[in-house]
Amino acid sequence: MAGRKTKIGLALGAGALRGLCHLGFLQALKEEGITVDFVAGTSIGALVGAFYAAGSDLKMLGDIAKHLRLRHLIDSVFPRQGLLLGKSVTELLRLFLRDITFAELQVPLAVVATDLRSGTEVIFREGQVVEAVRASIAIPGIFTPVRQGRQVLVDGGLVNRVPISTVRAMGAERVIAVNIKPSVTQNRLHNVADIILQSFAILQTQVMAGRLQEADVVIEPNVEDISPARLDNVERCIQEGAEAARRSLPLIKSLLD
Repeated sequence: MAGRKTKIGLALGAGALRGLCHLGFLQALKEEGITVDFVAGTSIGALVGAFYAAGSDLKMLGDIAKHLRLRHLIDSVFPRQGLLLGKSVTELLRLFLRDITFAELQVPLAVVATDLRSGTEVIFREGQVVEAVRASIAIPGIFTPVRQGRQVLVDGGLVNRVPISTVRAMGAERVIAVNIKPSVTQNRLHNVADIILQSFAILQTQVMAGRLQEADVVIEPNVEDISPARLDNVERCIQEGAEAARRSLPLIKSLLD
């Protein structure tokens, strides 16, 4: 893509564990030799976007994710502010990203979180990447919030589920948005996590309809039937992400011309 003048931005949306389809999507782009100039991510989109921006081996990360189980991520805490402390997830992130800062990334990245005190969007563009991602993935009720000064930071999906506006503000002239469609279902309400994530889905379904029109290309992997709180469908999530990318290649390549 050398010589391309149009600045391309990628907005990776929230979606809990179904958002691992972002790995497949990005792998497919890489296979086609397609790169982007800016990345913005919310929640799981921030996590995968950070790996991409750092130049991590996405295939290796996908293989690792296929062998992850919830017990590897769980560090229960007395449920005062959340079911999980988030320390295990932070350690896993730091294993791959170490202490990398935003300034050291190969691709400019923005990470979206929400300040519960003010109800406003918080955008990270500097500092340590792991700390920003930990704030962005803090689903209220599941992970304990991240406190930063007077701010109480939680999942960015509360205010900007697919951060199209964020990546445009970074300088993107054309935006590819990957939307993990909120899925409302009667079949998966088995535990607290299911109930919390279902509540998020109900709140966000109507909000996102208008915002997605701001993107030039919208990618929507076929993962609505997969539970956002389980890790037993990682391989399919990755496959669906890759297939969604391939279906949209003509549109994506039209942005690059």
